[in-house]
Amino acid sequence: MVKLCDFGSAFKTGAGEVNDPTPYLVSRYYRAPEVILGLPYDFPVDMWSLGCCLYEMFTGKVLFPGQTNNEMLKMFMELKGRFPTKLMRRHRQVYQEKFLMEPHFDDGLRFCSREIDRTPVVRTLNTIHGTKDLAAALMAAKSHSDDKKLLMELKDLLDKIFVIDPAKRLSVTDALQHPFVMRT
Repeated sequence: MVKLCDFGSAFKTGAGEVNDPTPYLVSRYYRAPEVILGLPYDFPVDMWSLGCCLYEMFTGKVLFPGQTNNEMLKMFMELKGRFPTKLMRRHRQVYQEKFLMEPHFDDGLRFCSREIDRTPVVRTLNTIHGTKDLAAALMAAKSHSDDKKLLMELKDLLDKIFVIDPAKRLSVTDALQHPFVMRT
């Protein structure tokens, strides 16, 4: 069972209003990629946040503990690989035209990793491949009584929730039919 407890960014559905994008909606560790990219958001942001909570409840660790939105995007790519081109292009347009901010991707759609040491450093990365292994992290956190099949079902559920493109992310209806949810 999931209990809802924070309606700080709630909006009325079907109101005909477009949600005004902001890259700072939702607590950072649970923030979906489309929010950070400044793109319009809808129900899939809640699925992303739920996935972050499920991972944290199982492992006791935050999956994306980034200190900035830029670091969060880098962590998403370390798990899922390169962002879809259409999202990066829309992000660049919104950041430059609406927010008047420096986008997280350059003209060539390469990620600009902004790291702050004593002096700010910006490195352009051609490609980031998904290298973080969700299955390994879940297995490391499991107890002796945890069923390996259950862990693999949880990994499958999280893989379907952590899809970068919100249009392709697992819906609430589909999540309720997932074997992990049906079993627990």
